Amino acid sequence: MFKKRTIQIVVGVVLVVLVAGGGYFYLANKSKAKPQEDQSQSQDIVQKLSPDAIGLTLTSKPDNKSVKFAIAKISGIKSIEYELTYEADSTAQEQSEGGEARVQRGITGQAQINGSDSTYESPWLDLGSCSRNVCHYDTGVKSVDLTLKIIKIDGKTYEVEKTLDL
Repeated sequence: MFKKRTIQIVVGVVLVVLVAGGGYFYLANKSKAKPQEDQSQSQDIVQKLSPDAIGLTLTSKPDNKSVKFAIAKISGIKSIEYELTYEADSTAQEQSEGGEARVQRGITGQAQINGSDSTYESPWLDLGSCSRNVCHYDTGVKSVDLTLKIIKIDGKTYEVEKTLDL
């Protein structure tokens, strides 16, 4: 009985390994051909724009705990995706868990543009985390980097980057 059970376990483990290995090789071969195609398509589609081309401004509150961006030349823009990144001091808890003294943080979001609007202004983006109306702001933030993905009404995609020193 014990020998029979051992054989069943061994056969089960071998089957699991074969199925997992087959799935891995199938996915690995399938993904090899696509990334090159996707990469070449995205390089053709995404074009760079200067911040001035869309009238982009990036400002902070006087205490440097929040930032927002505004676009003055919004004509022809359908939607915006944004990513705000910055480096901050790590928290005491992060350091006690073996983390580095400085950490990368980020905020992402998107906005649909109303065709009748002439400008767009983001809400204030807190440099930290807020929960139940209590905010814990990051310290040691010296600059923020904003990357916008602009999708125009004609379907073309553009990227705009701007940095704000605090």
